[in-house]
Amino acid sequence: MSKMYTPLPAGGMVTPAFFFNDTYEKKQWYLDHSHLSPLSIDAYSAWEDYRGSGVNIGVIDSQIDFRHTDLSKAYDSLQDYNFALASDQVTITDSDVPYYHGTAVAGIISAEAGNAHGTVGIAPDAKLVGLAIDYQSDDVVGQIVSALRASASLDVVNNSWSFVSNFEDDFNRHPEYCEAIEYAAEHGRNGLGTSIVFAAGNAGSGGASNYHNFQNSPFTIAVGAVNADGTPASFTSLGANVLLSAAGSSVYTTTLKDRYADYDGTSFAAPAVTATVGLMLEANPDLGYRDVQQILAYSAHRGGLSDSANFGDGWRTNGATTFNGGGLHFNDAFGYGFLNVHDAVRMAETWTGQRTHANLASASQSIEIDQDLVAGSRDHASARIEIGEDIDIEHVQVALDLRWVDTGDLDVYLTSPDGTVVRLVYDLPGHDRAGGLRNFVFDSVASMGERSDGTWTIDVYNRNPDATDKDGTAMTGLFQDATLTVLGSREGLGDDTYVYTDEFGSLYEGSDLSDRSTLHDADGGMDAINAAAVTSASTIDLSGASRTTIAGITLSLTANTIENAYSGDGKDTLIGSAANNVLHAGRGDDTIYFSFGNDTIDGGRGEDRLIVNASFGSITGLVAQDGTLTISTPAGGTSSITGMETFVFSDGTYAYSDLLQFFEAGGTAPPPEHDAPITPPDPDLPGNGGSTQDQIDDTPDAPRGPDTFDETGRAYDSTLTGTRSAEKIKGGAGADWIDGKDGDDKLLGYDGDDALLGGDGDDRMTGGGGHDYLDGGAGADRLFGNAGGDKLLGFDGDDLIKAGAGDDWIEGGSGRDRLFGGDGADTFVFDLADLDATDIIYDFDAEEGDRILVRGPAADAEATFEFERHGSSTYLEVHIGGETFEIARIKGENVDDLGMSMSMSNSDLGILWA
Repeated sequence: MSKMYTPLPAGGMVTPAFFFNDTYEKKQWYLDHSHLSPLSIDAYSAWEDYRGSGVNIGVIDSQIDFRHTDLSKAYDSLQDYNFALASDQVTITDSDVPYYHGTAVAGIISAEAGNAHGTVGIAPDAKLVGLAIDYQSDDVVGQIVSALRASASLDVVNNSWSFVSNFEDDFNRHPEYCEAIEYAAEHGRNGLGTSIVFAAGNAGSGGASNYHNFQNSPFTIAVGAVNADGTPASFTSLGANVLLSAAGSSVYTTTLKDRYADYDGTSFAAPAVTATVGLMLEANPDLGYRDVQQILAYSAHRGGLSDSANFGDGWRTNGATTFNGGGLHFNDAFGYGFLNVHDAVRMAETWTGQRTHANLASASQSIEIDQDLVAGSRDHASARIEIGEDIDIEHVQVALDLRWVDTGDLDVYLTSPDGTVVRLVYDLPGHDRAGGLRNFVFDSVASMGERSDGTWTIDVYNRNPDATDKDGTAMTGLFQDATLTVLGSREGLGDDTYVYTDEFGSLYEGSDLSDRSTLHDADGGMDAINAAAVTSASTIDLSGASRTTIAGITLSLTANTIENAYSGDGKDTLIGSAANNVLHAGRGDDTIYFSFGNDTIDGGRGEDRLIVNASFGSITGLVAQDGTLTISTPAGGTSSITGMETFVFSDGTYAYSDLLQFFEAGGTAPPPEHDAPITPPDPDLPGNGGSTQDQIDDTPDAPRGPDTFDETGRAYDSTLTGTRSAEKIKGGAGADWIDGKDGDDKLLGYDGDDALLGGDGDDRMTGGGGHDYLDGGAGADRLFGNAGGDKLLGFDGDDLIKAGAGDDWIEGGSGRDRLFGGDGADTFVFDLADLDATDIIYDFDAEEGDRILVRGPAADAEATFEFERHGSSTYLEVHIGGETFEIARIKGENVDDLGMSMSMSNSDLGILWA
């Protein structure tokens, strides 16, 4: 149950203009904000930073018409080569134009952007390198092999072609095909590997992408085709090898003679992925070709795609545990989903490790099966293969010595140890024979992220029980043997990266969402939460002390089990743990809490601040030539800090430039940005009626209370002031003024209306009897009011406040505070200026007269408030400027329907719920 207060005024939806506003950009239905499709590759946000600069993209296809107005700028005539003509000098005339295909593919990749003309390429600033072949040549296969080897000098290469006949490009019979591809993967990009993208094929129901070794090689990326309405294109080739999909029907792009046209085919889906790989490599040039494959899988979106299984086997969730709290979604028509450029680029920026050909691990097992198949009486054969090695899976290859004539009537399924089922061979409607598949190597990417150890099952089904041999008898065959090979990573199996995207908050529901909302890492290692692709505000607390929220979903996280965190484009909050952390906040105006380990902290883009729960004078530091700041603490931790604009210490706030000046000047501290403390008035009745263990100073600071209580009229019987070290100060029976100053102090007021000031440090303060004023100051303080109507102010730091009996005023201030009102009608006070963390009220009781006061909403007339129920708690949320902030988590008596049982009113102090 929720209730919204002071709703925002209604307004019409505004659709942003197209990014470049080139003439035909509006016809490219897969781009952002198109009225032609609900789908989008989400490229605009990526284009803010990346357009392919410095990346070389090859196109193995018919000669590109480099004269085209939209292609001439990107085309690189110094690197291109025409393998059909055996020349790097090509002349094109209007009377001798090439086949259109390569020119159409090239426009999707790198058509010039911002020239007020034509279409827009996804990587418009990349270098376009034509590796031309002639599809009509008798030597076209030889040209392709040479072009593939040549692509080792490029970053990524597009292949929008396929063999027509099933199993024709069998690498067992043509090892030179495999050698050319593997050469580029092994030697390209100085060992990182050239990414090789292939169109999945246009066989539709007449074949499968997995029937071609170019498309199902572990060194290539197969791309399926999607219609504008989110359904799979009728022609797209199915297969467990299809990694992802992109727009493949009515794709508007460049063509010959400076013209443009619509085209259909997986040929025009693949270049969208190729161009995106170019942006990824601009964002992170250190990615290996295997990293690129994994990022494309994890970043692909299911939202907006058809749920129907009429074409292919439909959606299933694999057995991985690292994607949005569980397994990845996979479909043999779509692969892992629809291309998303934003998510791919954000993951590329933050991807760690490096997976290349050099560290590719494999585990293989062959078994003898010797099972007969007889049409009509023995139509099913099954085999189990045990893999004893543990590998983090990327590809699974299966070779079958299966002797059966009518291969078009067979279904062959592979089941992983985690239960993921994929189809390798399809019963093709209207086709008895699909080709000879004996010992042909099939591939599956559908178990990505699973582990290899365990039992794998292969099931073969004959779907035509009436099949006969030439002599008219029931068809017979033999399932002789099988070999299963797993490819992936063997090193760092305990080092898990848990990826979260916006789909975490939109795709799942019910028990599935509940299961995904708990992150439990039990295998040790250096682990990370990567929420770099999330566009809303995230809060990630690796210490487990406060609630972690990603994509609007609360994530239950075991404390101190995850070491590193990466957040995305929102206004994020990152909190480290006792371990050595990597905290990377991405874009947005973020807040990171310093956790006093040997940490690596990067605020990323935006106006970011670092909260340091220590005084400025307690740290030392230095500045490297690249501007990286290194801070050391008395506890021994040394952290590397970049991308932070503001540093908030317990005794002052400093800009990055201030710290540079300070450390470069050898330790002369600049003045903090906030105002100096107000000069205190002399107390009315100075004295020394109490006792202290340290020297008494008779010039106390004034309490820093809000204007809700008037402190100026209070008189004190004694004034007790500590030093800047830790001490214990006790008041007497009268009204005491006790100022602990710096240090971890213990202050006790006892009877009387006392004022206790903690100052800097982690203080423990007890008011005792009377109406007491407790000011925790900076630090993680513990405030206890005991009896009487007290005012307790935590101010900076993560404080514990227990008011005790009486009608108390409780204000946690900034930080993650724990608040207990105790008996009496208590007022819990929050300020919209202190939304850096969520406070928790543990014993709220409206029937006892407890109430909530929020100050500061007048600063934003469009602020709205809402009580939201989550689990056993109710949250008071504020919505400002399109963002949602949690003001407080409320636990206690009858908190289920606070939005209905409490009334809101405006007062001079703020908005009051009572």
